[in-house]
Amino acid sequence: MKTKILSILLATALLGALTGCGTGSVAAKVNETNDNGKEGESTLRLGIQPGDLLDNVAFAKGFFDEEGLNVEAQVFSYGPPIVEALTSGDLDVGLMGDQPAFSAISNGVPVEIISGTQSSNKRHGLIARDDSNIESLEDLKGKTVSVPVGSNAQPLLYIYLESAGLTEDDVEIVNLGVVDAETSIIAGDIDAAVVYEPHFTSVATKENGVHVVTDAEGYKDYVSISIGRVDYDKEHPEELAKLLRAWDKAAKWAKENPEEAAQIVYDADGTSKEITLNFISNSEIGPGLTESRVQALLDGKEQSLKYGLIENDYDLNDYINYDYLELAGLH
Repeated sequence: MKTKILSILLATALLGALTGCGTGSVAAKVNETNDNGKEGESTLRLGIQPGDLLDNVAFAKGFFDEEGLNVEAQVFSYGPPIVEALTSGDLDVGLMGDQPAFSAISNGVPVEIISGTQSSNKRHGLIARDDSNIESLEDLKGKTVSVPVGSNAQPLLYIYLESAGLTEDDVEIVNLGVVDAETSIIAGDIDAAVVYEPHFTSVATKENGVHVVTDAEGYKDYVSISIGRVDYDKEHPEELAKLLRAWDKAAKWAKENPEEAAQIVYDADGTSKEITLNFISNSEIGPGLTESRVQALLDGKEQSLKYGLIENDYDLNDYINYDYLELAGLH
């Protein structure tokens, strides 16, 4: 079956992503932080995604305030729109998975990786309709499967196909954001979807007629990162150090107070407390760039090149900047 990449992201979801509409405690705390900021202080403009732990906790517990940092957070549906906002200069730092960053660098966008945020192989995976008869990766042949093109879920789809002895010609690929994928799979418009939390395990229920086929463990090592605009980074190293220290405080606090942390994220955007609790217990959380995280990023970039998801090859090491972690005392 010839592959079709169908760009059918719902207009409302895309509009929300591009305008960075935020809800819950993040938006409230953003306004509060800005109103209470000292006159003349600069504001770090940050792009985040639903279910974000570090920033919701940092806002709620006052860790940005402790560092004397003004932060304005905008919520995007996934990574590529954050890259667009960085490219246009509307954001200073963005949180995302690896693939959007790899693509940005390949396309010459002047950004660099300044930290990790979390790593886990349990938050990405393949879900399928119960009536699709998909119980293994081999069962994908002849099926319609969605993936948010340009996100860090896209390479996982190709890894799944290759591991099952399939190619993209054996399936019909539909370009859907994770929110639209959830709606479409429940409605029966697609057979399967490669998605990530908070839309991975939450949609896979008997009531929805959807189940988890597999997660990413054994297929791809996932590291989420923050990237900054190089021109901003050079001019504001202290602000970045403050940001990283606040995230470090948030990560440590969340590990010690998982129930309260899960409540904070739920209050911010409605992410299931169970999903956040599983995330805290099954993930490495915090801004560090350990050897294992860096190796996972290097491997991920090579996978992106292999599957034709980036056009121009480069040495990823040249785009990882440890200076701000070192300035923050975290490297």
